[in-house]
Amino acid sequence: MSIGTELTSKWVIDGILWSKEDGLPDGLTYPAFAHLLDTAAVCLALWDLHMSESQQRTFTAGLGLDPDSGTDRGRARSLLACWAGWHDIGKIGACFQVKVRAAFAQLKGYPPLPSGVRGLSHGEATQLYLAVQLPLHGYDGTGDGLPVTAPARRLAQLLGGHHGRIFPQPHRNLLRYPALAARLLGEGRWEEQRLAHLVAVAETMGAPDPPPVLSVEAAVLAGEVVVLADWLASQRFFVVDQLQHLTGAGDPSQVVRHWERAVVAGPRLVEDAGLGLPVWKETPVS
Repeated sequence: MSIGTELTSKWVIDGILWSKEDGLPDGLTYPAFAHLLDTAAVCLALWDLHMSESQQRTFTAGLGLDPDSGTDRGRARSLLACWAGWHDIGKIGACFQVKVRAAFAQLKGYPPLPSGVRGLSHGEATQLYLAVQLPLHGYDGTGDGLPVTAPARRLAQLLGGHHGRIFPQPHRNLLRYPALAARLLGEGRWEEQRLAHLVAVAETMGAPDPPPVLSVEAAVLAGEVVVLADWLASQRFFVVDQLQHLTGAGDPSQVVRHWERAVVAGPRLVEDAGLGLPVWKETPVS
């Protein structure tokens, strides 16, 4: 991914920004960056342990890459996990964060949502943000007029729909004027933190270059894997276990440490769910 930014102090992640809170002990919240990385790690495990070779090849070919190339299949694997890690980036905004008043009160320097602005669900916010932002980082060009089949638009829509509701494509004016989208999503520090999380996930995954295309078949397969990775990474026992290792800060070193724990945990979650490779029994022909 051609973001070209390292995780320097400029991109320190605010660990108060949360993604999970239901059922956590003592009113605690689970940081957004942690859930994004958990989901990406589980996605890697699903690729390695659950997706068949045929599915991997279909997905790789659907990105315009060579399914016979180990390098290209590795790139496809990293891209899928990166996308899984972006699925909840729309939670970084006032509409979502205000749902836990205690955590919201701790945020400093974040502007409130402008009066009169319609609140977006976090899925719709994810779609709008990625549809606007990804073309600025190498996903099929910039500006208005992107066809709905372009990778940025198609990817944004499938990730925004990870709870089962597929939202219409954003109005062309929101794509033409990113400031309008930022007003809906949250400006200032909200925008900075969305970009910081986008960069953190991408660079943790090795900053894979964007694909030249994203076919319908590959998009459908990606959507299914992302939903499954999100479900597995959202299990309460797992979130509680991961939470005990966090200090509340979002410095780059903690991002790396959390990623290392998530990568170790991912295969266990997949295996405990019984999601190995499918085995087809031969049925005798009568």
